[in-house]
Amino acid sequence: MQKVSKEHVVRTFDATHSPAARVRPGEVFVMETNDRFRDWNDGKAWPMEQLTVMTGPVFIEGTKPGQVLAIDILDIRPSQGFGYVIAIPGYGVFKDQVEFRKKVVPIEGNQIRYNDQVSLPFLPNVSKIGLAPAQGPLPSSAVGAFGGQLSNGQLGPGSTVYLPVFVDGGLLTIEDVHAKMGDGEIAASAVEIAADVTMRCRIATELPLSHPIVVTQKEVVTMGDGDTVEAAANSAVDRLARIMMDRMHIDITEAAMLVSIASDVRISEMGSPHRYARAAIARELVGL
Repeated sequence: MQKVSKEHVVRTFDATHSPAARVRPGEVFVMETNDRFRDWNDGKAWPMEQLTVMTGPVFIEGTKPGQVLAIDILDIRPSQGFGYVIAIPGYGVFKDQVEFRKKVVPIEGNQIRYNDQVSLPFLPNVSKIGLAPAQGPLPSSAVGAFGGQLSNGQLGPGSTVYLPVFVDGGLLTIEDVHAKMGDGEIAASAVEIAADVTMRCRIATELPLSHPIVVTQKEVVTMGDGDTVEAAANSAVDRLARIMMDRMHIDITEAAMLVSIASDVRISEMGSPHRYARAAIARELVGL
């Protein structure tokens, strides 16, 4: 099984990056991610060179522009046995009510030991995953049709992310892995970890897509982003309605009524100045 080392660092989603590895559709492989928060100890001095690292890209043989790549997240394992939780003044809902603080939290089996009184379940996710965009290089914080900063706490083991392909080979890049992420990421931090992420890719023919979706064991999840929570939620809901129209052969009014009674709107991230939301519906309703 191929393993893509965390030493293959890129800082942008970019079609000109040389592949760190080449895999075949259906091949299982592992991508390592970096400890991005190791040297961050001051809220006024951001180590951007460290914070912006990503691993990749991986070239998926036979993948062409116009196709959709389905990426199965098979496993996520912390590579260091601990994670960080960080509070940053000026960021998140609490803004300047908080001081800069970095807490190291051990991860022991399936538990995160926050302190002597509080343990939480290990529920990992990949928050940043994308392919090379069509419009040239984009920064590690970017989000769009190619994927990028999805901030979706449901993108963990047993889920699949579907990404539109814009360049030959797709050029898969990942980062920002969490041991646990609360909906909203209210204080701008999840349990941030370096990890080994086991994946498998295939070319998906079951649905055309203009934007990423995540499919879990029970739900189809669309994502949106914007300057406000309302704008992000509107985008996520509209994308869900469009999928329902295509899959169920219904008009927008019928889709809107079904979205209203059968879907959930969830806040994904309020920790950064940009806002992220998602809309989820049972898989069986849309036949996926």
